[in-house]
Amino acid sequence: MSEKPTFQVVQSAKLSEQISRQLLEFIIAGHYQPGVLLPPERDLAGMFQVSRVAVREGLSSLVAKGILSVRQGRGTTVNPVEEWNTLDPEVLILLHGDHVFEELSAVRRILEPEIAALAAINITPDELEVLRSLSDLPDSDTVEQHVERDIAFHIQIARATQNPVLLIVLSSTTELLRESRRRTFRVPGELPKARQWHHTIFAAIEQRDPQAAREAMSAHLSQVKQALQQYRHKTNGS
Repeated sequence: MSEKPTFQVVQSAKLSEQISRQLLEFIIAGHYQPGVLLPPERDLAGMFQVSRVAVREGLSSLVAKGILSVRQGRGTTVNPVEEWNTLDPEVLILLHGDHVFEELSAVRRILEPEIAALAAINITPDELEVLRSLSDLPDSDTVEQHVERDIAFHIQIARATQNPVLLIVLSSTTELLRESRRRTFRVPGELPKARQWHHTIFAAIEQRDPQAAREAMSAHLSQVKQALQQYRHKTNGS
């Protein structure tokens, strides 16, 4: 593209994260094609109005994701998409948009009902008490607190299966889950629904009823799928 991108001045404490995010957005939008050199650090620092250290940290993040290569004396180059770490949640979301969350929802509907059933069989008393403490979504919490509590609830269920591979699989989706829940909790009426399903899932696990746990989790994930669809329709204006 011939039009020069105009970066937004970054101001929060996490400067490097904002820098890497904006650069990645412009790369994906085609402003910087594979094989193209990015502007020098000093120029980027001027565009963002930050120090070269913050720019260097932001670039390092994209190097770690396979998006950029830095060669001494040659500058910073955009790599071909084939070299990117497309398992990175941020890269996935920017490449594929909200469709990623529909795919995540499909994966969750395959895995989590069976995870809940296994947890109902294998959960320890100590794990049950932790799950009890996570099963509510208090109205006094912020959206971010709801998000973190929701994720912790589902991760604790996976931990209670006593299967470390299942825990690793679910934990690997944490960042995508976080973004997904930020969307669903902005849909009016979804928080009370999620709270009720958490209570129902917990009760089934507490009663050590795998079938009830499986069915409750399946119904909860159907609710999440519908909320994602509502969010998408709302943001698309349809």
